[in-house]
Amino acid sequence: MSFNLRVAALQLQAHDRSDFAARWPAIRSAVEGALAEKPDLLVLPEATIPAYILGETPVDPMQIDRAVGELSALARRFNAAILTGSVRIAGDRQFNAALLIDRDGSIAGYADKIFLWHFDRRWFTAGTRIEPIPSSLGKIGALVCADGRIPTIAATLVDRGAQMLAMPTAWVTSGRNPASLENLQADLLVMLRARENQVPFVAANKAGGEAGIARYCGKSTILAADGIILARAPENDEATISASVTIAAPNATPRERTRAVSGSAASSAMPTRRRVAVSADAHAVTDRVRRLLDAPDGVDDAWHIDDAALVSPSTLVEARMQGMRIFRCESNLERIWCERFARGRAAELRCYGVVVHRPSHSIFAVDPEGTILTASSASQPVVSFAIDLACTESGELAPSSDALAALVRVEDLRRGSNV
Repeated sequence: MSFNLRVAALQLQAHDRSDFAARWPAIRSAVEGALAEKPDLLVLPEATIPAYILGETPVDPMQIDRAVGELSALARRFNAAILTGSVRIAGDRQFNAALLIDRDGSIAGYADKIFLWHFDRRWFTAGTRIEPIPSSLGKIGALVCADGRIPTIAATLVDRGAQMLAMPTAWVTSGRNPASLENLQADLLVMLRARENQVPFVAANKAGGEAGIARYCGKSTILAADGIILARAPENDEATISASVTIAAPNATPRERTRAVSGSAASSAMPTRRRVAVSADAHAVTDRVRRLLDAPDGVDDAWHIDDAALVSPSTLVEARMQGMRIFRCESNLERIWCERFARGRAAELRCYGVVVHRPSHSIFAVDPEGTILTASSASQPVVSFAIDLACTESGELAPSSDALAALVRVEDLRRGSNV
């Protein structure tokens, strides 16, 4: 049986850790204001308590306990659950955690960040559990920031009963265009996480900068189970967003993985660096066309997949681990979702994608950054582009943040190996 929940995300201006004690009363007041709008669940950004960049001074456990205790009192007062980003201390280890406070003020549970990102590794131990958090609102699939880049983390949470996904995050941006702060998760991947798992998704980010070395893109987002954005915060300002989402009964059984079909045995002879010509109509790519385009090669080493594999959060992960570095999909999806899934899979798996979109009789190619390299049109049915498989050999997205290594580690965690 489904039911509706009112969910909210509080986008906070980032603060330096040295400013946390002075900043906390304003944060608490902002939480109180957001709760006054009567959401059932409020999500706060990653490492709201005490900050994301921790520096050299040890974290004071009492400072964390006091802040969490005040949030618990607010949750009880407003009868609302709060998911906040916080340092979690266990013995001599620290975790970058999403902490869920239930509506009665009790601690329902936590999720430790699994895919540590650049700065994280200086202070945090990677999490080892992928389990939803039971609460009075149902089972919440909590994850933290870069965990949203790994499709099998969210998929495992949903397969294990999560009825929605919620994520404290600190989406950083390169800032290369100050008028449009970019981040792949904010701009693309959150939509895929919701749609491929068919559950609502709430992500709360920061705005502004921290410690002079991190800039955040804002864009806190609430999505429906079909991946449609219901509410989104601005890039640079503190804001509260809210929406009503539909919560369905949890999955009764885990989803089976769709099988991906590999390329031909002869594909190993293909050069790793080459220029290729492709078309939705294979007969259009003649030897003469290849000579004119200086594109003598094709993509015979591509793994051939269908839409079921493209939209599955796990099928192409398995294929990537078995050696897939280029996929070719014959797709009948709506064009916008066809492009989104192709771009997302290429970026997540650090591979190339070639997609024939049958309804429009067109073809496009995507690189390991998730960028569309080229797309055909009625006046140009044959397109060419360069492939360099060296770009698929490393999954490093930031220093010490290797997406391919993270995919392998998550598979080990899914199978019960705490690594």
